Amino acid sequence: MSSGLVRIPFTEDLLPKVQAFDCGQEPWELEVSNWIKAPRGGGGAVDDLPRNQVWLYATDNGDLVGFGSFGETSQKWPRSKDPPILASIIPMLGIAKEYWGQPPGPRESRYSTRILEDLIVEAVAHQNERPILILFVNVNNQRAIQLYQRFGFVELHKPVTDKNTGFVNKRMVLDLTSP
Repeated sequence: MSSGLVRIPFTEDLLPKVQAFDCGQEPWELEVSNWIKAPRGGGGAVDDLPRNQVWLYATDNGDLVGFGSFGETSQKWPRSKDPPILASIIPMLGIAKEYWGQPPGPRESRYSTRILEDLIVEAVAHQNERPILILFVNVNNQRAIQLYQRFGFVELHKPVTDKNTGFVNKRMVLDLTSP
């Protein structure tokens, strides 16, 4: 990570550090905040370990800016009728509300950009066996959709409805083999 932002591998021992994490009050924002805070057995980040990697991102002073997760899945690609291939996935990504649009200056320097860049670097390290990176984003989360589109993510297939939450999510993909 670049100066001013530290990546910390998430473990169950760090649950107390994330209990005040807040990335907003919209239903999809609460889902993200609740995921990182959930205790073992609660269907959150701790339960996703070690299947997925989860990192906290903090300032040099230790203030929690956000978190990101990364793992492996399969995905039908490029068409929904094609056989599934191995893919990298960002299961969850959250930026604390107080750090939205921060730090001031060009958007390339913002925490959200730098965290997503870091997760893409992880995916690129696996591009030979997993040529695409996918994520799901609530169709109403325009801030996140715009961020992902800036990085070249495009919508893949039709939106899907999460059976647990009822949320309609866009499935977005980044082709890691394209220049």
